[in-house]
This record gives sequence, structure tokens and C-alpha cells, in this order.
Amino acid sequence: MADPSASVQLALDTSEAEEALHVIHKQSGHEPVTAEDWHQLFPTIHYQWLKTREAAMDRAFTDAEFQAFLLSPEALAKEHEWDQVLAEMKQANMQALGTGVLAWLPAGATIHARVFPEIKPKTNSFVWTKKGEGPAIFLYLEQQSKTQFENTVSHKCHHIGLDSLEKQQKEIVAKLPENIKRATHWLDAFGEGEAMLAAAGSADRHPHWEDNAAARAQWDSDMMHLNSDLLAVQQLLSDILDGKLTDDAAIAKRAAPFWGAQGAWYTVGYEMAALVELQYGRETFKQRLLDPRKLLTMYNIVALKANSGERRSQFGLQNW
Repeated sequence: MADPSASVQLALDTSEAEEALHVIHKQSGHEPVTAEDWHQLFPTIHYQWLKTREAAMDRAFTDAEFQAFLLSPEALAKEHEWDQVLAEMKQANMQALGTGVLAWLPAGATIHARVFPEIKPKTNSFVWTKKGEGPAIFLYLEQQSKTQFENTVSHKCHHIGLDSLEKQQKEIVAKLPENIKRATHWLDAFGEGEAMLAAAGSADRHPHWEDNAAARAQWDSDMMHLNSDLLAVQQLLSDILDGKLTDDAAIAKRAAPFWGAQGAWYTVGYEMAALVELQYGRETFKQRLLDPRKLLTMYNIVALKANSGERRSQFGLQNW
């Protein structure tokens, strides 16, 4: 069995947020912000990588623009919130988080990543890999509890861990016809739901257990139209398999509604993952993640056995 301590290398690096807060604290205390303060912030890995990533996304910004953001009344108003959230994040056991997620991944997976809490103008969070470096999880420093932070990191770590097996996944589909290879690639999007299950740690725990009642109610409401979402995804995959959709841009456009805050890739993916894991056990479930077609097959068996109406309707597998 692989040593979890070697397979998981997850580090929290708060230097950018701390340097940014240092500037804000000086502003709040009516102290002058000096050139040295900026020289402590701008060389941080977080800041440099953020600039590189934003430039690659055609959203470049200058140091002067970032200075103006940190010195703005809007940033100053967030001072206490950012202080509290960062303090909560620092209490998380990063090694334990990664090890917990690793238990939901196929053998051989690794989670080697850095977590960067970010104070920045844009409020988005994402995973990004700088060329020649390992992946980094950039998290906007928004109001959240320690458990919400841990859930978010766990979710993103599941993606990172599964991506570490990309070579094996490519070997599985290498000799498949192009239409099946393309459709199988899109099955990977169900990883959003699979990551939700891994982050929750159990199908017996609500996927939004760490959130407020409104977030849990929204998930429950979204799950009520799971059957129609499943059919919509099925139609997309069928059109790819039948050769009606071959252009990547056209496929992405059709698939766009399945993302959102928690679209079909999340809800349908979660339902499939949870049912298969409950029926066949963790080990069987997670090994099927290398070839998501097998996960569909197992879900179909569960769906045929189930006697609970539309929520567990069968996923079409023609032409696979």
C-alpha cells in the first residue's frame, strides 16, 4: 500500500494574503504604506503566479492597479472579515484533508499541490498549474467557516488527484474510435459530482453539510429535476457518439448549462457516484473512475434494481 504521506503533499501558503493585510492594517491605522511594504507583497509566489495566470486569460493587471485595489475603501471595509477567514484557514490540517480525499481515488493517485488564499480584485477561485510547477489552488478570501474552506479544498484536491492519473486514463482510451474517445472525455465532467461526494466524506452526509440551510435547500431543489438533467446529458453524449457533434466548441456550448453553480455535472455526477459507491463499495467505485464508462455501466445496474421512481432512471449506453 502506498504511503499516504508520500502521496499527499498539500501545503497552505498564506504569504500573499498576509502581506496584503499588512498593507490594509497600515491603512486602517493611518500609517504610511511604504515602498518596502509593496516589495514584500509583489515578489510572493501567489502574486506572481496570479499575474501570469490572469495575463494568460487576457485579464492582465499592473502593480499600480493592484495597489489601487488594496488602498481602496472597499478593501479596507473587508479588513476584519479577511483577518477572521485567514485565521480560520490556518487551523485546517492540510495533510489530513489530502489523505481523506486520497481514500476516494484510484490506486496510484497523488495529491501534490499548494493552497493559496488570495486577496485580489476578482472573487473567483480556481486550480491553475504554472508550466514546470505543480498545481495550485487559488482561493479568494471570502467569508467562510473552517469547514467550508476544508470542503472547498477537498473538492479541488479530488480533481488534482484524478488528474495525476491522466497517463493511465489516456492509455485506456487510446485505441478507441474518435467518437467514443470524445464522449468519454466529456464523461470526466461528472468528476464535479464525484468530488462533492469525496469532499462530504460519505453518501450519508448531505453534500452541502457545511453550508447554511439555504444552500442545502437549493441542492435538494436541484436534485428534484435530476431525471430531466440526466436525459439532457444523455442526449449530448448520444449526439457525440452518433457523430452529430464533432466540433469541440459546439460541444462545449451544449455542455455549458451543465456547469453553473451546480448544474447536471454536479447533481447527476453525485447521484451516480453515491449510488455506485453504496451498492458496490468504495474500492470498486474508485477504480471505475479511471474509465468513467464502467461507472455508467455500474450505475445502470443499480438503476435497474432500484424501485424508487424517476430519480434513478437508467442512463442510456447505446453505441459505447
